[in-house]
Amino acid sequence: MNITFKSAVKNLVVFSTALFSTLTVAQSKLAIVIDDVGYHPKEDAAIFAMPREISVAIIPSAPYAQARNQEAKKQGRDILIHMPMQPLKQTRIEEGGLHLDMSAEQVINRVQKAKNIVTHAIGMNNHMGSAATADKPLMTHLMNALRTQHLFFLDSRTIGRSVAGKIAKEQGVRSLDRHIFLDDSNEFSDVQRQFQAAVQYARKHGTAIAIGHPRKNTVAVLQQNLRHLPSDIQLVGMGSLWRNERIVPPKPFILLFSDVPAPTSIAPYEPIPLLRGVPK
Repeated sequence: MNITFKSAVKNLVVFSTALFSTLTVAQSKLAIVIDDVGYHPKEDAAIFAMPREISVAIIPSAPYAQARNQEAKKQGRDILIHMPMQPLKQTRIEEGGLHLDMSAEQVINRVQKAKNIVTHAIGMNNHMGSAATADKPLMTHLMNALRTQHLFFLDSRTIGRSVAGKIAKEQGVRSLDRHIFLDDSNEFSDVQRQFQAAVQYARKHGTAIAIGHPRKNTVAVLQQNLRHLPSDIQLVGMGSLWRNERIVPPKPFILLFSDVPAPTSIAPYEPIPLLRGVPK
């Protein structure tokens, strides 16, 4: 009997240690933003069927922009304005975008119009914008406008010499940077490799921000990997990073037992109303 008791105690200690280790595992943050939302109902629906921690960036001029804005809000999903901005190449951008040499008033007007459409946005990121985000005057106007609208800025980092983060800091605007592009290539294997790169980046640096698009293989990779996300990686919305929330691991589950016998286990046995299992 003594051997059985010692064995039980040993097993309990092992179980408690394993449970404590599981509950206190260090976690890193992974935030995923899906750009170009608002154009294709089928692809958008696949994104909106994913966990609400997946943030969406909506282009204001997209035909379904207002509908996606309302849908995301209803789900409790974080929303960004995906603002078209001038690229280095002579590529036409969507209506309502930002161009070089715009005045402060013009920028404020366009940001306000975008916010009137994507009303529940908490931040903004750039659609294209390799020329725009490297332009100090334009970024100064933009950050002033974002501060007025209480929006943060996510730099998609479409150019290495972006000044957006530096100007944002100077203007008192919270700014974050994209770390990984999931789908520069649309090949499934390439998107899969980029997802794993985002996981590894999160483990190394504590946080990773990945940007993708509502495309077939991107959707497939996310559906597959989010079902089996490693236990040390926590999927978070962009709002969590904006607010600089910390991961608080759950407290260990500890059971405390009293060594005083229960009244019903001591003779004489007397029935107690509403207490099940008491012999009469």
